[in-house]
Amino acid sequence: MARFSDLPLDDLLPLILNHLNRGDYNALVQVSRPLNKETIPYQYRDIKFVATKSRGCARNLALLLRTLLERPQLASHVRSFKLRGPLPYWTKYNPWPEDGTKRTSAVNLWGLEGCTTLSKAQIIFASNQFYRLVDASMHKSQEQFRGRNKDALATLVLTRFTELRTLDLGDGFLMYSLFLPQIMKRADQLFPKLDHVVLGDKRLDPENSVSYMDLDLIRPIFYSDTVSTFEYTMSQPWKLNWNRPQPPRSDSLTMLHLFRTNINRGTLDQLLSSTPNLKRFHYEQEILFNSNTPGAPPLSPYLNLDGLNIALANLKNTLEDCKLCLSMAPGSLSPAEILDQGFQFPAIQGTLTILKEMKSLTKVEVPMVMFLGWAPDFAAELKEVVPRQIRIITLRDDFVPYCPWAVGFTCNKKINRIGEYLELRAGCAPNLQTFQMRIKHSARESTWLMDAARELGERIDGESVGYAVDREKRADMHCWGFGAGRKKVKERASRNDSLMRNESVVIRGMFPST
Repeated sequence: MARFSDLPLDDLLPLILNHLNRGDYNALVQVSRPLNKETIPYQYRDIKFVATKSRGCARNLALLLRTLLERPQLASHVRSFKLRGPLPYWTKYNPWPEDGTKRTSAVNLWGLEGCTTLSKAQIIFASNQFYRLVDASMHKSQEQFRGRNKDALATLVLTRFTELRTLDLGDGFLMYSLFLPQIMKRADQLFPKLDHVVLGDKRLDPENSVSYMDLDLIRPIFYSDTVSTFEYTMSQPWKLNWNRPQPPRSDSLTMLHLFRTNINRGTLDQLLSSTPNLKRFHYEQEILFNSNTPGAPPLSPYLNLDGLNIALANLKNTLEDCKLCLSMAPGSLSPAEILDQGFQFPAIQGTLTILKEMKSLTKVEVPMVMFLGWAPDFAAELKEVVPRQIRIITLRDDFVPYCPWAVGFTCNKKINRIGEYLELRAGCAPNLQTFQMRIKHSARESTWLMDAARELGERIDGESVGYAVDREKRADMHCWGFGAGRKKVKERASRNDSLMRNESVVIRGMFPST
């Protein structure tokens, strides 16, 4: 009978281990010494921890961090480290029972206070090793370190990830950490292979928000020689005073995603002027509007598209993929509440014209109000704002419910601009493969936009066109496929197991022209 050791592990085992999950790794490390040795690097390669409101969460994270700190050979296997959660729950819960009934010797697992015998991790805290990782100004006052041993431990562990490629830290850790900005300032030396950085939780916690974060969290990214992808929650008021002899410039950054933001156009211009090789830019902007919010003048820096055009002009030679989203921030009034209370949402001013000048842009997703305008009597021709080489276009209905043209005859006139563009695509967009309109389910309260999109599906039809309505979790996606994109759209519409297989039936009706 063949033995396990006779198998060609060098060739076969990596193929197997690459397709297993964490539970499989935990089981394999206990099978035999050879398997343990081969599996350990995979077991620690991708670490993801989500903080919860429990003592068990704090205990598990404490054990994980101490293990990585005291056994640096394990930390050297880490390629991806994700510590998620909107609040630092692991800083609020003692890892061990407070009544001392169990494992009383471990109550001081985290730090130095009251310890008679120091663990290996605590010895590191007591030595000069930790102070080499913070600025000299932080050496003078010991009081600021009191009660921050968990923070120090979690941050110090990061310095052992010499092979780290992805760093993903949630709002809770960003809000709490005193030492993380110090580590980020030294990222090039500590993480020479760091490529992807995410700072902030994408899923919003309405009850908790990060009110302040040290600028040194983001500043080093724009001086980095290795980071190519940066995703970040960013909010005003911020002024990017870089405080460096030379201005920031990141030749390596090719993807920037700013989510859940309300930064003004000037700050955005500063960021984009520092990224001369950016190819992908995703910008998710939130606007707060309620009875306590002042009117249009204070919101103009966030709604004026001229400023956005100036900022995006920094990318006109490199950008290939542009995605812009608009949404109302938590605490904002709904369209119905705005109407009931007699308020008027300030207009989005201008038209997004800079995309036309982008030489490499092939994929764009933007709110349709940025093309079709806010006023009822205006709508740009899409050929005037979309570059000729475009392949994929997605128009979103962001803020359309607040628009003067959301209903009635004017709505159809606006959508007709899209029809004109699609009918003339051979001349103005010969490479167009997919055109999509994303309409949120809330629009069903007023069906003007949905009906206009369906009528457009009937109008833009033929042997070379595929049309379908794809239902997503929060929205309906009206899709037209042309050429290479046509087959994909038709397959999606005609699958036997599709819940939407009958949704491509067009609602007939008059489609007025402009």
